Amino acid sequence: MVRLTCGRPKSFDREVALERALDVFWTQGYDGASLKDLTQAMGINKPSMYATFGNKEQLYFQAVEMYKNREGAPFLSALGQPQIRDVIEAIFSRTAEAKCSNEKNKGCLMIQSSLACSDDSSVVKTSALKMRSEFIQLIQNRFTKAANDGQLIKNADTQVMTHYAVSILDGLQIHSIDNPPPEMLESVAKIATEHLLQFCIPLTSQ
Repeated sequence: MVRLTCGRPKSFDREVALERALDVFWTQGYDGASLKDLTQAMGINKPSMYATFGNKEQLYFQAVEMYKNREGAPFLSALGQPQIRDVIEAIFSRTAEAKCSNEKNKGCLMIQSSLACSDDSSVVKTSALKMRSEFIQLIQNRFTKAANDGQLIKNADTQVMTHYAVSILDGLQIHSIDNPPPEMLESVAKIATEHLLQFCIPLTSQ
């Protein structure tokens, strides 16, 4: 008599599976990503997903942490430069460069999550809006520091500069979905950089 036994769960790379889940959330949004889409992309079944990552919401937040660590690193590095002129040039050039890359998803996970969530996904939407608020505050704080350090002209409005920068950065990410020529995104980033540099004191004057 042959005894039937339950097969052992197929092993998988947790990091790779989470990265694939991030891709699904990034391209389809939270509501648009079904469990079937997620598990197929991750190469695992639902029990394995629940056992390793929890439910869909928990999986999403783990994917967001991966997104923050990977996509946020160049941005945080740019903000950390001592001269505000270098900060401005870096945040725009690096954003344009990232959105021109065919190796990365287009658009922004946080923008999509904050705009395309139903009432049933209010926790996800609230989290995305909070993350965006923190992103805006980081830029505001950096411009304020530059003003306090004497790196901006006297009448520079750091709040307006912040919202201008965020508007252009968001626009670059959203427009990348249309797959414009790389030089177009780079040109827009350059114009935005030149505009903000008008509020910066030349290095020779500091």
